[in-house]
Amino acid sequence: MKNTNLLLCVLITLLSVQLYAQTPTKINIQEIRVIEEEETPILMASNNTPQRLEHQKSVYVDNSGTYVNKSLPLFLSFSTSKDSNAEHFQLNESEEVKSNEALYLDTEGPNYIRSKWAVDPETKEYILPKREVKYEVIADSKAPVSKISFDGTKLHDNGVEAFYGKNLMMHLMANDTYSGVKNIYYSLDGENFHEYEYSVSLTAEGQHIIYYYAADNVGNPEEVRTSTFKIDLTSPESVANWKGLVYNENIVSPYATVRLQSEDEMSGVDHIEFSYDNSAFQEYTYQPINLKDLKDGEHEIHYKGFDLVDNEEVEKTLTFYVDKIAPEISHTIIGDQYMNENIRYISPRTTFSIASSDNKAGVKQVLYSPNGGANYTPYTGTAFTLKNELGEHHISYKASDNVNNMAAVKTIEGTETLFMDNVPPSSSYEFIGEQFSHRDTLFITSKTQIKLASLDSHSKVKDTFFAINGEADKNYSGAFTANTEGDQTLTFYAVDNVNNEESENEVKFFVDNEGPEVHANMSIEPIGKHGEFDIYPAFTKVYLGATDTHVGTKEIKYSINGGPMNLYSSGSNLDISEKEHLKKEQHYEIKVVAYDNLGNESKKTIEFYVGQH
Repeated sequence: MKNTNLLLCVLITLLSVQLYAQTPTKINIQEIRVIEEEETPILMASNNTPQRLEHQKSVYVDNSGTYVNKSLPLFLSFSTSKDSNAEHFQLNESEEVKSNEALYLDTEGPNYIRSKWAVDPETKEYILPKREVKYEVIADSKAPVSKISFDGTKLHDNGVEAFYGKNLMMHLMANDTYSGVKNIYYSLDGENFHEYEYSVSLTAEGQHIIYYYAADNVGNPEEVRTSTFKIDLTSPESVANWKGLVYNENIVSPYATVRLQSEDEMSGVDHIEFSYDNSAFQEYTYQPINLKDLKDGEHEIHYKGFDLVDNEEVEKTLTFYVDKIAPEISHTIIGDQYMNENIRYISPRTTFSIASSDNKAGVKQVLYSPNGGANYTPYTGTAFTLKNELGEHHISYKASDNVNNMAAVKTIEGTETLFMDNVPPSSSYEFIGEQFSHRDTLFITSKTQIKLASLDSHSKVKDTFFAINGEADKNYSGAFTANTEGDQTLTFYAVDNVNNEESENEVKFFVDNEGPEVHANMSIEPIGKHGEFDIYPAFTKVYLGATDTHVGTKEIKYSINGGPMNLYSSGSNLDISEKEHLKKEQHYEIKVVAYDNLGNESKKTIEFYVGQH
């Protein structure tokens, strides 16, 4: 090699291609290109394969080296100056390369143009230790290898189709061995290829095909690759169905169950979640949802479906009322009844009514058994009576609501004994005091007491009533008297404590309050007057007598001048001269009392004077 200051510049010239240097393209993955469509029907991928772009073969120079498309021809020349306008000289031909013919690189990757030893630019001597001078040219004939990836959502691949959900991001990347990736290109569903700059958001629902490839910096494009998939943006549609007793659409039995079903037209249903009221969601196992542990009252079941790419259904709510409370039932005994020592007495007229109410679903049916047996009769709301039979009775009743909550059987008698008394009392009378019977007539006085007595074997006597001569009934409270003189008619009857009424009894009698009429006769006419009194001789006899209109005179008594009362024998006479040894010139007063057979009395006083005229 000559010692000159010549600067050897090896120029690699491409036919119809300029030599240039540039910085490799950098992909900013923070930037996202969104490819979306306005609301349209679900897309179906096009079968039209897009045409790959034309890529010119070239030379690429950067800080790492000089890269040339291996298929390009090379023409070598040199210059003795860095000036771009300096003259270039074509290298002499060699045995392998004829004049004006191109040189082709045979080796993929690094190739070298060599100078045997490196020379010091100042001394023009070999640099020690000796080393070879190599000018590297990298031949590149291999296209990049690109790869597609997706994220931002869930993938479901059933072996036939791939499904993605919402927020799908497409990422493309490529690797190149030598000159590096210049650009990546993609086509969505057969449209023209676009240069890939950053991640792409795919938002259109339906089937899609992504066509993509990469080209390196010296114009090597790879074969077009494809990725086929479906985007599923639609959540499942779920429904809740009742099984069991449901009344009025949302009032349910605690034994009713809920079944959930869900359908999805694309990727398919993954699972369903549900929650009671405000509890945490749990996965539905496709077993009926039981309500028996819920309290009586308003409740909600919230539920939603999820498909296989995590599309979540908008939460749905099933609102309902769990009715766990049986109807309230009670009874009323209407009319005749009387309680005594845990026995409730009733009459054939007593009626029974049953009241029922329900907190929510409403009463469906009330049943009763009038004999306490197993055969029940529907209660229609009208009070009922029992069979007219003396003795104990038993009545049971129950009710159910419209979701079959059954009230416990109750009995009308409860802890009591229910006893029907259909027998009226029996009454009698008694006269206490003066009374006298004559010719089928009973005679009494106004002092004679009338006593009534009533007996009842079951509910006992409540009241006894009486009336005299058709007057208004009076409540008997004790012995009474009849004060009106003459013929009397007494009526009386008793009522027991359940209003069984005795047939009216009648008694006739005569009230006699008048004593006998007293008669006094003298055995001689008076012989004169002594003042206001008649004068009788000492031998005068006095005859006494009494007449009674109704019951007859029983006895007569008398006294003389205040002396003791003496019984006057009927039919005899009173000889005052003999008894009293009537004295002349003396005033006499004889008091006479007559009694009839009822003890009625009448009195009479006889006054006269014994002496000489």
